[in-house]
Amino acid sequence: MFDPHSFTDFAHPLTTHISLSFYFDFSSSVIHASALLSLHSPLSGPLHFDARSLSIVSVLDPQTLSSIPFSLSDPDPIKGQNLTISFSNQSSILIIYSTTPSSSALQWLKPSPTFNRTFPFVYTQCQSIHARSVFPCQDTPAAWICYTSRLNIPRELSAVMSVRHAIRWCSWSRSSSWSSRFRRNCLPSPWESSGSGRSVQGRGAVLDAAAAEFSGTEGMIRQGEKLFGPYEWERFDLLVLPPSFPYGGMENPRMSFTRYAERRIVEAVQGEDMATSSIGIGWRGLNEEMERFKDNMEFTKLKTKQEGVDPDDVYSKVPYEKVSSDGYGIPGI
Repeated sequence: MFDPHSFTDFAHPLTTHISLSFYFDFSSSVIHASALLSLHSPLSGPLHFDARSLSIVSVLDPQTLSSIPFSLSDPDPIKGQNLTISFSNQSSILIIYSTTPSSSALQWLKPSPTFNRTFPFVYTQCQSIHARSVFPCQDTPAAWICYTSRLNIPRELSAVMSVRHAIRWCSWSRSSSWSSRFRRNCLPSPWESSGSGRSVQGRGAVLDAAAAEFSGTEGMIRQGEKLFGPYEWERFDLLVLPPSFPYGGMENPRMSFTRYAERRIVEAVQGEDMATSSIGIGWRGLNEEMERFKDNMEFTKLKTKQEGVDPDDVYSKVPYEKVSSDGYGIPGI
């Protein structure tokens, strides 16, 4: 196996669990963090991780807190840096590090572009290879990682992640910050997501407008379960982002459907005409993408050769629409 966008060596073990601890410093647009990475069994020898725009302070044995040798390669313009850690019969390592203001997955907003213009806001966007700028990892869809996290944020803010929220507490009465703990979840690194800010709660007018806009969500989930079986992520969250969020929406675990599933649910809830309209809009979008890549048809395939290509440059609707069309063409699906 080979991933052209990762330094992961698939001849070596993959990480099975990451325990993250984040301290959000809004004043400097930096997260001070630690990442406890675990393997199935002890390893001796080098192991490679992806990193981008991270300041690695130290790598430690979590049992003895002794230093573990590591090195960082020169930056690659697409993949970032190869973080090589030398294991010595260890099954886990603790990485102490900080993000930097140039970490590509992090968007820090001052109060002015948020809805109430009172509090700051930060969110992560890890698709497609940006998780490595939030924490060192084997940043490839081939590595399904279980993770837990603890977020330390200013007291007046709240936080959500693509994982179940377990507890929120303040360690002492006059503390200026909260800690939020999120329980174990298993997913590829591009799907890790988080947000911290007052508008996460959707208070006031935002809450009322969001409740009206998404009032049909529960019905859509019920129809989805009738079509595809029980919803297995326990809870379905809707994160209403500030007006400055640059995407129309973003799929994450515990809050997403595929394009094909979306249209089947629309058909069940809103009728065949609405679903047909959605398919037509998608077909037009597919034709526009085919025109966009007419000089390099490689990127109109479902399986493409992307070595030396930034995946953000060739992101398109092609796989969504082709797979959706195939789904409708298979009897009984």
